Amino acid sequence: MSLASTTFEGKTAIITGAAQGIGRAVAFDLSSKGVYLLLADIQSAKVESVAAEIRGAGGTATATSVDVTDSASVAEMVSLALTEFDQVDILVNDAGGSGTEGVLRIEDVTEDRWDAQVDLNLKGAFLCCKTIVPHMRSRRYGRIVNLSSSNAKGHFGPLNTSGIRLPYAAAKAGIIGLTAQLARDLGRSGIYVNAVLPGFILTEEGARVRGRYEEMQRASQEAMAEAVPLGRPGRAEEVAKAVAFLASDDASYITGTVVEVTGGR
Repeated sequence: MSLASTTFEGKTAIITGAAQGIGRAVAFDLSSKGVYLLLADIQSAKVESVAAEIRGAGGTATATSVDVTDSASVAEMVSLALTEFDQVDILVNDAGGSGTEGVLRIEDVTEDRWDAQVDLNLKGAFLCCKTIVPHMRSRRYGRIVNLSSSNAKGHFGPLNTSGIRLPYAAAKAGIIGLTAQLARDLGRSGIYVNAVLPGFILTEEGARVRGRYEEMQRASQEAMAEAVPLGRPGRAEEVAKAVAFLASDDASYITGTVVEVTGGR
């Protein structure tokens, strides 16, 4: 008996941030298990390409553009999912990002930068949860998985792509609090809420982090790997497997949990 026929039969999912990186990997993983997908991202052409690739492999995927910081855009996304599939069982909140410029001192963090990072990385997940929860509550079923980051612990990002990005770290720590409180609030309604905290992850070819890693001297790559107890960077597909487990009925007594996919770091 396949996993698709047991834990994911007839299930539907919304995945935000699905155009690339971990969100893209989650889309392919859940599709391989038979989940019907609504893939959402502000990068409309890229997310449509992912959906087309999934359809070409025999999966069911619809793409839409979304700005997770805008409540009206999020409402349109959820409405489309319900029109397409009649129900939404799973929400994966992956939309986010740390930007391309870091600052080392709190004095240099502008209010605009703070607001933009918190809106994208925390408010976006809040709006998606707020919009889908009434539907999940009415069915007494839901699985929500929020993506945090090892930066929530105040770590430097790999390859200096995060530096000390205070707003990003604070927002990703906020994801952990959002997850914990929602799990307590929604458990009696049959809605499970968990988070996944990725560490040093190399995503697909062409991604910014992977590109910088591949440009490094071999000795520098080895030093980075040495800092990880498992001795290597992780893959987006490994994060996706953790997300899929938490989104499945196999995680039937797990809620309010943060699963670290960090190689032990």
